[in-house]
Amino acid sequence: MLRKIHRWIGLALILPFALQGLTGLLLVVLPLLLAGRPAVPAPGATTAPGISAEAMIAAARTAAPAGTLPLRFDPPRWPGDSAVVAFGPAGERHPEFEVMVDPTHAAILRTHIVPHILRVLHNLHADLLLLPYGQNATGIMGVLLSVMAITGLILWWPHPALWASGKWRRTITVSPRARGYRLWRETHLSLGFWTLGIMLFLALSGTVLAFPFARPLFGVQGGDRPAHTRAHHADHTPAIPGEQGLDTAMAAVQAQMPDAILTSARLGARPAEQSFTIILPAYGPNRPATVRYDADADTVRFTRDPGRQRTGELTFMWLHTLHEAKLAGPAVIASLWRTAVGLAGAALFFFSLSGGVMWVLRRRHPQGPGSRRAGRRRHPKPHAGAPRPFPRRQ
Repeated sequence: MLRKIHRWIGLALILPFALQGLTGLLLVVLPLLLAGRPAVPAPGATTAPGISAEAMIAAARTAAPAGTLPLRFDPPRWPGDSAVVAFGPAGERHPEFEVMVDPTHAAILRTHIVPHILRVLHNLHADLLLLPYGQNATGIMGVLLSVMAITGLILWWPHPALWASGKWRRTITVSPRARGYRLWRETHLSLGFWTLGIMLFLALSGTVLAFPFARPLFGVQGGDRPAHTRAHHADHTPAIPGEQGLDTAMAAVQAQMPDAILTSARLGARPAEQSFTIILPAYGPNRPATVRYDADADTVRFTRDPGRQRTGELTFMWLHTLHEAKLAGPAVIASLWRTAVGLAGAALFFFSLSGGVMWVLRRRHPQGPGSRRAGRRRHPKPHAGAPRPFPRRQ
């Protein structure tokens, strides 16, 4: 019964599972192939930026496509690093164009178009392009993939005699003499054994992230939304750039939180949409905080405080970070985890392929090595007068 459940779930979802695995693999690999932030030429490298953030954004505007506005500003991370100004259409959160700027002379070092394929792959992975029902469909797929992983483990579990003799190790390797159906089956089994743990984690975490009701269930709030952004206020808002006051706000954040490391500033069409992502020494880069600057009161307030996160919020955050392989450090652990997630995506794609191939081979060769009947020796009927293979009972 378990074998049938495992087989028919895999066959029914062979294409969605293959898409999930392939898009997951590409979302891990493709960002690594994009050009990184260029280094500032050595003569211009200083211990602190010589140009203000607003001046760098103004310089980057000259290279940005028409109809876009600055959505994010990333200051230099260390001496000799460049700053990044990301542009996109008004109202969007995901930038489409990036400008790397020399923080000492406001010179443009490089421009970069963010590949649109990354956004398409993310949407395909998250909701299969089936909005508004795609997230529920992806959540159900995560549940079924978890069932596949558990039933696969039960079907693989060796007989106690194999555990005692140590021959169970043969079930997690591929024999060099394996050919045809046997090669596909042994590769399917061994790869399933080695990727079972991370596959089950990605299936369960993907289920939690996909279902819309999971966020309120974990106590996650709606997000960091700027105040006074309703449409009917647009006519009363002066036509000023969204980065106006950014230098004052960044200085206030550094003055009121001297131990914090400013990593990014989110911008928008109005200064009221500015928010800042900072790293606090007590929580590290994997638990960043978000703050806003109130110019009227000259105060900085938390909109996401890692010190006040409840257990549900913290769990949801870690599931999101690990599922998307966005660990910020340590570098070795982050690289190993990213590699494991990429391999899991490749394994899921292979499981869909190998499962389909094995099913086709079984259908074409019902008496082949994959059939139960293959193990039964079938004796041909003797012709008249030929001796019987076994003596007749007396």
